[in-house]
Amino acid sequence: MAATIFDVAKHAGVSIGTVSRVLNNKDRVSPATRERVLKAVRELDYHANAFARGLASQESNTLGLVIPQVNDPFFFQIVRGVEDAATDEGYSLLIASQPRPAHEHRYLDLFRRGNVDAMVLVAIDVYIHEIQQIAARGVPIVLAQQDVGKNIPAFLADNYSGSRAMTEHLLGHGYRRLAYIAGTNYTPDSRERLRAMQDVLAEHGLSVGPEYIVPGDYLQDSGYRAMLELLQRPVLPEAVFAANDQMAIDAIRAIQESGLRVPEDIAVVGFDDIPMSSYISPPLTTIQQPVYEMGWHAAKRAIAMIGPQENVEVRTLASPRVMLLPASLVVRKSCGC
Repeated sequence: MAATIFDVAKHAGVSIGTVSRVLNNKDRVSPATRERVLKAVRELDYHANAFARGLASQESNTLGLVIPQVNDPFFFQIVRGVEDAATDEGYSLLIASQPRPAHEHRYLDLFRRGNVDAMVLVAIDVYIHEIQQIAARGVPIVLAQQDVGKNIPAFLADNYSGSRAMTEHLLGHGYRRLAYIAGTNYTPDSRERLRAMQDVLAEHGLSVGPEYIVPGDYLQDSGYRAMLELLQRPVLPEAVFAANDQMAIDAIRAIQESGLRVPEDIAVVGFDDIPMSSYISPPLTTIQQPVYEMGWHAAKRAIAMIGPQENVEVRTLASPRVMLLPASLVVRKSCGC
């Protein structure tokens, strides 16, 4: 079994935080203690290849970023935020992008064996124990667009409040029969948006029937397929709330190809406010997420965690663990305005 940071700390007779500071070439470690830790690293062969590179360069000054898709307009904005924050702090950015969850696990393993000082993980399908293993090795981790708990900091859009605002807006137009095109099951944002929609409807004595909740996967064409399914219902919805803009745009295409009009026959709204949303016909009413800011703050927090604190728990709890960033309603024509 490979040695862990706990083994190194025990072998050297120091704390895990001290081992982390030595391996990341931070200050506040005496020469004698540093040599004792490095000796333990050599004797236990604790990721010797990665550490040899780090010791040769004195510090990697590299931030790792894992995202599902780099060419998606939503994730591209997060990348810009992370990159700008990393550049501000003098860090390089190493990006891994793969839309298939199985490959995301491979990239996580690559990062935890490589020479990065901190990591930002964005909306990926991960197991909590994997993140804990990486954090235990002294690599700070911050999440964006997801939350796994366990003292790992997370930056999220306020999905619930944003969805409430959108549902109230639709009800204000007089729509009562609403449908929802959901996102993937493994991320909490789609569930929060649906929960808010259901709560607002319940407060008005209404509900959304299960036959009007159709699964999608956030990706191109899934909204088209979901909308075709909704168009088969004996009674059509008056308005469709898609869990992201891509699916909403695809839903509009399905409605128009069926000979119906948006919003005259069926209104459509989305969530995210990607650049394309204002250019389609009709322009999409949506919820604007602070996507760039989410990436920027996540990167700043991750880099700030590369400090001399004694352990991961203290480091991650130094600021509020979960930060909710506001989401705001953007009204265009697809809702009937």
